[in-house]
Amino acid sequence: MSYSLSFSQAIFTVLFVGDKVSQGFYDFVPTKELSASLNIPNPTAVKILGNLASAGIIETREGSRGGVRLAKPPQNITLLDVFIAIETGKPMFRQDHKLRVTGVKPTRAEKSVSTILADAEAAMKSHLEKTTIADLMATLNK
Repeated sequence: MSYSLSFSQAIFTVLFVGDKVSQGFYDFVPTKELSASLNIPNPTAVKILGNLASAGIIETREGSRGGVRLAKPPQNITLLDVFIAIETGKPMFRQDHKLRVTGVKPTRAEKSVSTILADAEAAMKSHLEKTTIADLMATLNK
């Protein structure tokens, strides 16, 4: 089981928007520019942008000078924020298995595996929470 490609595409999207606006290229980055530059199909980009906007990470404006920009400073956007916006409550590991074997050992095994997988997911989320978009943007122009 893995998360969707949309999560990493969303990270690149937020980075691209933040960088273009911070350099003064755009007030709002046009969606077509974003989609073409990042090689993200337009329907996928629209869905990603909708999720990011719903989460309050970006804001959008329509019209000839429209597009997207960050809704808050890059230092206030963590990778966990982006993850939550895109993956919307999906567990990292599916655990809806139905063991046919029963007894003490299978019950212990299920509990042990469940605990390990929950701990792994918590560690991943903790790591994502420690990295901001500003941290990543700082590495772009080294």
